[in-house]
Order: sequence, then structure tokens, then C-alpha cells
Amino acid sequence: MSRIWDALRAAEQHRARAIQRTQEQQLETHRGDRRNSKRVELNVPLFVYGSNTDQQPFHEEAFTLDLNDGGCRLSLAEDVFPGQRLCLTNTENQAERECRVIHVSKRFHGRLRIGVTFFQPDAQFWQSY
Repeated sequence: MSRIWDALRAAEQHRARAIQRTQEQQLETHRGDRRNSKRVELNVPLFVYGSNTDQQPFHEEAFTLDLNDGGCRLSLAEDVFPGQRLCLTNTENQAERECRVIHVSKRFHGRLRIGVTFFQPDAQFWQSY
């Protein structure tokens, strides 16, 4: 009788793992684009400052790859990590905003492509004068 019980328990565990994998795949599929506003491909000059992965201060000139009211994607030479806080200055209108790194991708031509989100969405940060 214990062999039957052991086989039932193993089958139940196998089924639970299969259900969990299916749910994870569905969640990944439904995540989609979580932005609250439309992404626009626009190159806005920025001045970025913060601390690198060695906790050393840095500043760097950069351009957006694309943007929306809640943040942007840009490339940096400095190493940064998800969750890190940075400060951005729009050099066209001198507006400043603090942001958080939400995505870091592999280096492309020696630069990291990162995604940042503002703590408070602000479409006026992107306005010129």
C-alpha cells in the first residue's frame, strides 16, 4: 500500500510543478508593456549623475533612446545596477528629476542600455523651454 501512496504523492507533486510552470508562463505573457503613457523615440540631451557600482560619484552626458512621461531608456558608459538612484538633468530646459534604474541590458558598443523611471511621472520634464 505504501508504494501506491508514494506514487500518488509523486504524481501530485509533479502536477503541482506543471501547474506552477504554466502559471509562470501565463504571467510572463500577460506582463506586456507596463507603461502608463506611450513611448516616443526621441533623442533628448541629458546630464546624468549618481554613483557607480564602486560607490564612486560620476557624471556623464547622455541622450535618450526613447522616453515616456514616466521615464526613459538611455545608454551610459558607467556601470549601474537595478534599483540604483540617479539624477537626470534635461540640458534643453534645465529641469531636474530623480529616477530609479529599472533595467540594465548588456553593453552595446561599450555602453550600457538602461531603463529608468521617475518617482513622480512628469511630462513637463521633456518639454523644451
